Amino acid sequence: MQYIWSKIRTHWALIATLLLGIGLRLINITKISLWHDEAFSALLIKYNWGEMIYRIGLDVHPPMYYIFLRLWHYVFGHSIFALRSMSIFFGVLTIWITYAFILKFFKSKFGAIAAALLIALNPFQIQYVSEARMYTMGAFFAILSAYLLALALRLTIKVYKEQNLALKSKMLWAYLGFTLSASILTYTHYYLLFTVAALGFYGIVYLYWNFKFEFKKYLWLVLSGLGIGLLYIPWLNWFIYQVKQVGAGYWIPPMTVWSIPQTLYELIIRIANPGKVAMTIVTAFVLLVLYKFIKKYQEPEKWLNMFGFLAPYGGAILFALLAFLKGSDSSVFLVRYFIFASSFLIMMIALWLEELRVRGMKFVILGFLAVISLFSTFYYWNEVKIDQRPGMDGLAKFLSINVSPEDKIIAGTSFEYFNYKYYHNYVYHQPAGITPTLYTGGSKVENLPHFAGTAILTNDELTLDYNAAVSPHDTVWIIWTTGFGGSKPSVPTNWTEVQEYSFAEVRPYVGAWVIVTRYRVN
Repeated sequence: MQYIWSKIRTHWALIATLLLGIGLRLINITKISLWHDEAFSALLIKYNWGEMIYRIGLDVHPPMYYIFLRLWHYVFGHSIFALRSMSIFFGVLTIWITYAFILKFFKSKFGAIAAALLIALNPFQIQYVSEARMYTMGAFFAILSAYLLALALRLTIKVYKEQNLALKSKMLWAYLGFTLSASILTYTHYYLLFTVAALGFYGIVYLYWNFKFEFKKYLWLVLSGLGIGLLYIPWLNWFIYQVKQVGAGYWIPPMTVWSIPQTLYELIIRIANPGKVAMTIVTAFVLLVLYKFIKKYQEPEKWLNMFGFLAPYGGAILFALLAFLKGSDSSVFLVRYFIFASSFLIMMIALWLEELRVRGMKFVILGFLAVISLFSTFYYWNEVKIDQRPGMDGLAKFLSINVSPEDKIIAGTSFEYFNYKYYHNYVYHQPAGITPTLYTGGSKVENLPHFAGTAILTNDELTLDYNAAVSPHDTVWIIWTTGFGGSKPSVPTNWTEVQEYSFAEVRPYVGAWVIVTRYRVN
């Protein structure tokens, strides 16, 4: 017990920061209704293992997040809280590993606590723990991979330059850890391939700087790279298939000159609808931090941090250039993907603060950034007005009370079919015999775009023709949305609209509505 209290006294600031981070991440965790992408995760993990992996291959993401989530749900269940709690878990681990990274490689207790605090309060990080998706998991393993690589490289110096052979086993374990962690990255999100490439590039530069052409000293890094590549081979065919599938059904909007400034703004402040002046100021601040960080610090890990931060941007720009050369304006730039770069940026801000020499200035600026982060988070919650936006949760609950066993429920869009199906099957159990279907206007699964969720759709779940699906005197409930560019579906002329019920949504964005219209078939 005395040992435990000793550890608590030593690490009280970190423990307090972790508790703060947990508390903020639990706020409203179940109040926002599940949306399309999360429902896809929730439904996918209910297939048997073999079919789950097969259906993941039919989608556009690698499988590791779903594997972790499936194992997680065996322990914690299939509720919305259980599904999202894994994102909280990795979000909190990101606070801890960031603290450990700075303490280990920059020896800065202030920088470590400052970075941990800023991540704990960061509105961008907080938002994405409330989604049952792979973003916070990827953010954690990105920093963990960087930590293990930096450790392995430092131990390489001690083993080969300082002839401290007693550390060789630790070096090998560090390389093995890096290999496994980086492999998890490659299987978590395709954007993280840029991060793995950046870490590998840093490792080569680091060894060249220390050993020049003594290539035998590169052996363990090369073996790590080979290990990552070999571990990826089982997924390679699916990767190629998914790349082609995305190319055939593209939806991400093109980059503009304001894409990067807006992303930098959201990584730090996240107050909606920023003006160009605000985005320019934040971009200038980030550039100042990067310049000062590189100039002030001598530790080689500063470049590892920089590469980790820049990797997603470099990848997005590279794809935009390749698309341009092909005569296309498509991109792979979505703001949420840059959570993988967020922690690297926050570490650099914290270490920049450490180097400020004006008395008390670092505490003033840290306090200012902390207040801005908290304000951004609570401003967002206030603007969202979650209690007034029940979304699909409210709609499903309403139907569970008002639908009769002989009624029919049809989703007019796949973007609301899966989240309704989740609530229908696992939260608000509808009357026996009612099975919701998806109306596609005659298109079968094989003719639908991948982003309609075709990986977990079957033709048995579809309504191809309204008239064939109903009989005279039936009551039909049609679910639709104003989100995703949606509008009210057209129905046969012999249907009479009885009433319409609307529920404001938070996701995919505030301003979207999910609506159910009740019809009587004449």
